[in-house]
Amino acid sequence: MEQSRIKTFAYYLFAFWLLWEWLAPLTVVSDTKNIQVFIVFVAFYFLLELLRVTLWLSVCLKIGYLFYALNDLFFHAPFLSFQWLFMFGEEAVYHLSLIRHFQWEDMTDRFRTFLFFLMLWMMCYLVQYWLVKQKRIWLFLVMTFIYIAVLDTFTPFSGTGAIVRLVGAGFFLLSWLHYERLPAAKQPAKWLVMGAFAVGAALLCGYAGPKLAPQWPDPVAFIKSYAAEDREQDPNQFAVKKIGYGNNDSRLGGPFIADNTVVFTAEDEETHYWRVETKDIYTGKGWDISDSVQVKTFEQENNVHQWFENSVEKKQLAAHVRMVQPASYLVYPEGLKTVHASKDIVFRMEAANEKIYPTDRESYLVPLQEYELTYEYPTFSIEKLKVSPPVTDEQILKRYTQLPDHLPKRVQELAQQITKQAATTYEKVKAIEQYFHLNGFAYETKDVAVPSRNQDYVDQFLFETKKGYCDNFSTAMIVLLRSIDIPARWVKGYTSGQWVDETDDGKDLYRVTNNNAHSWVEVYFSRIGWVPFEPTQGFNNPYEFTEAESAVESTPVPEQQQTQTAPNRTRLEEQLQQDRLSSSPQQNQERLLSIVNWKSVLSLTVSLMVLTILLYGTRRKWWPYITLLQFKYRHGGDTFVKAYDALLRHLKSCGLKRKEGQTLRQYAAYIDNWFGTNEMSQLTQLYERVIYKNEIVDQQWEEVKELWENLIKRIAS
Repeated sequence: MEQSRIKTFAYYLFAFWLLWEWLAPLTVVSDTKNIQVFIVFVAFYFLLELLRVTLWLSVCLKIGYLFYALNDLFFHAPFLSFQWLFMFGEEAVYHLSLIRHFQWEDMTDRFRTFLFFLMLWMMCYLVQYWLVKQKRIWLFLVMTFIYIAVLDTFTPFSGTGAIVRLVGAGFFLLSWLHYERLPAAKQPAKWLVMGAFAVGAALLCGYAGPKLAPQWPDPVAFIKSYAAEDREQDPNQFAVKKIGYGNNDSRLGGPFIADNTVVFTAEDEETHYWRVETKDIYTGKGWDISDSVQVKTFEQENNVHQWFENSVEKKQLAAHVRMVQPASYLVYPEGLKTVHASKDIVFRMEAANEKIYPTDRESYLVPLQEYELTYEYPTFSIEKLKVSPPVTDEQILKRYTQLPDHLPKRVQELAQQITKQAATTYEKVKAIEQYFHLNGFAYETKDVAVPSRNQDYVDQFLFETKKGYCDNFSTAMIVLLRSIDIPARWVKGYTSGQWVDETDDGKDLYRVTNNNAHSWVEVYFSRIGWVPFEPTQGFNNPYEFTEAESAVESTPVPEQQQTQTAPNRTRLEEQLQQDRLSSSPQQNQERLLSIVNWKSVLSLTVSLMVLTILLYGTRRKWWPYITLLQFKYRHGGDTFVKAYDALLRHLKSCGLKRKEGQTLRQYAAYIDNWFGTNEMSQLTQLYERVIYKNEIVDQQWEEVKELWENLIKRIAS
């Protein structure tokens, strides 16, 4: 009994380690954080199974841990208050419509984490069933080898250590499981020593032996070259994602396709950008956010954050926003002053990225579908911008002039060359903004490159491709500005959208879709604040810049467009955009997710799990035919014995289990009575002659093979 408990503990320990090997790479290949929460869940699951906790109590404890982890990660409220449970219920109902319409990208991190927990629960059960109960682990071991090998080949994850561990522990376990299935297994200590010695010797020889250079071409380069050939034949087939706002900007680049899905409508008095968040850390591949736990809280009036200094001329305007689906964050104009919602809401702004979340007073998220807001619409004086002194605030300079150490030197040299004739900060900013309009850069959404592992995103755009969409233009401008110590940041959200109609109170109604997702640049000026700029080809800065005589300055636009009134100008822009939609790439961009991230890993893993479950659930239909193929062309030796054992396993799997104390002849009679034949008895008599009399029955096996095949087919049917 004690030996059995030790073996069971060893099995569960190996099952935990196998799933840990699946979870560990996620911190490298995706943006998944707090991976220890999932590892603890796996350990907790197997501990409950090892202790043989009652099923209902075990399920309750696992669900309790799951929701406790969700609350700790996202809700940050007293767990026993259970108010978060109602909030999660509302969010789950909302996500049902997203799942029904396959809008996976619109899911919140909370719900994705919940689904990941459920998938992990399923994985734990499957590994436990096959390893502890069936004493078979070959399928999962092979899947783990493939998983690690793919990640090691196509991602920054190094799987060398994992492969060595899998070879050592995995093959030792396979050896032991084979021993456990032997009908008369004896001398386990001898088997353990032999198995450990064989595996250890194999590892030692592999480590010490000479290593040949790669004999096959690099599969990554091959796949890329193959994809390039296909792209030349059909450029449209590589539109990989739909445009829209996304959370992950750690790896920018690649093509997208248009998506006219409406995100929200707005009744407004002016055109402007709709902000969602800012990002400040450029990584060489994309954008990240500084670590900060500071949160600014306000109820209706924003008295905690200021975008412009008092010297900026402003007018206060109002807007009414209606989201198509309740959103857990605000879309708002720069200069936000007040927000009014129908519920008792507390607004919490993350200081790191200026993203605003509506919550209740217990810090639970309250997704909003409709709200009114007021904001200060700025008019920037060009004269004041020109006389703005250089920024001396060390905190702003350190944060908003950050650049990666590996940024190519020619980027900085280009920034200096562009601005060498400019005397003021404003003139330098405008010179860089205009550089993209005057030097052959093109707006492109389909044939958009992705930087390789050792390539910088901005360097590739500036010196090699010179084509892309807003992410390329805005990021490049910020990096150029930072190269000459001008603080700038990356902002993402939406453009003002398409003008629809005029409301009864004289406001303009705009429709904002996923096509209007956009990113732009904000530059910090002393005594003024954050000023937006627009480097993207085909886009105009919606804010006003005035000379002393109040002449409006912005990126040059066609003369007929300048003569329109605001609503008519918007209608013309809408028409131009619709023309471009039918003849050339879109003028609005999406936030592309990284090429390899936790979403793609999750999707792949879920797909593999669904396929595994389907195969496992229908195994009684297809596995007998695999057995038929396995023995169809086998002859001689112990073929008949193995075939008979396989038949017994299939009978057991379909519910015709041999009872304890029942002889083989009694069991054969029971099977014959069940199927209405005498085939099982004939096979059993032959089997007893092999086992007890050591007869060689090769010829007889060929004669009764048809009986065996008939029984296998009956099981499958």
